[in-house]
Amino acid sequence: MKVALIAVSKQGAALAADLQARLLDSTVYSYAAYALPAHRPFEKLSCIIQDLWENYEGLVFLCAAGIALRTIAPFITSKYRDPAVVMCPETGSFAVSLLSGHEGGANALAQSIAGYIDAIPVISTGSEASPRIIPRNLVLGIGCKRGTESSRIKVAVEAVFKNHALSSLRIQSICTIDIKKNEPGLICFAEDCGLPLYFFTAQELNALCGNFSASDFVREITGTDTVCERAALAGCSVSLRGMSRGKLIVQKTRLDGVTVAVAERAINA
Repeated sequence: MKVALIAVSKQGAALAADLQARLLDSTVYSYAAYALPAHRPFEKLSCIIQDLWENYEGLVFLCAAGIALRTIAPFITSKYRDPAVVMCPETGSFAVSLLSGHEGGANALAQSIAGYIDAIPVISTGSEASPRIIPRNLVLGIGCKRGTESSRIKVAVEAVFKNHALSSLRIQSICTIDIKKNEPGLICFAEDCGLPLYFFTAQELNALCGNFSASDFVREITGTDTVCERAALAGCSVSLRGMSRGKLIVQKTRLDGVTVAVAERAINA
């Protein structure tokens, strides 16, 4: 998705720079006084919004909701044609799907952004809205054979979450080993879920302490004794806001060539 990140404050510009490093095909537009070298500066948001509306699939406003709503109001026509619109306050505490949630992909974009900045996603569309805020603090560790289809990964993950009575809405991110960076099925699965996918080296995974379901065969192939369990725990430390802690709540489960583990990140850790 081609995304425009729009910032009107110094704090928003800094947050936009962090997000740009995570979001593929994204461009930052910042108020001129706060624009960083890689940003495209503007003096008046009203002067650029029509161009952004017509040329980007997604708009992410890093500002107050009122600013975003007043800016886009004159251009809203149809959920089938309008770009996805997401709003994040400069503090990065929430990622709110404002417009074109299902059809335009704003729900998935909000979830991805929330995972990147350790925020709470706010989804208001009927089929996805929750009566209460569900903490997104589960990290999914995945290992798979080369060439594993995304559908097989999906079936394995769904089975694990069903068997352990866990909600998939709580998933914050997906993690694995760096030798899977070009694994199409895994990449496709993460994109379909609207979740960030993180990769760790064998050295980074081996640095973690704990009781793991070790396998000599896995160590011979990957350089670490278990991918999914160690990756899940490693993912608990991935956050633009710093380090966090977690614990393994679902040990390695193998299903049809896919291994799945789940770690729970301590909230506000």
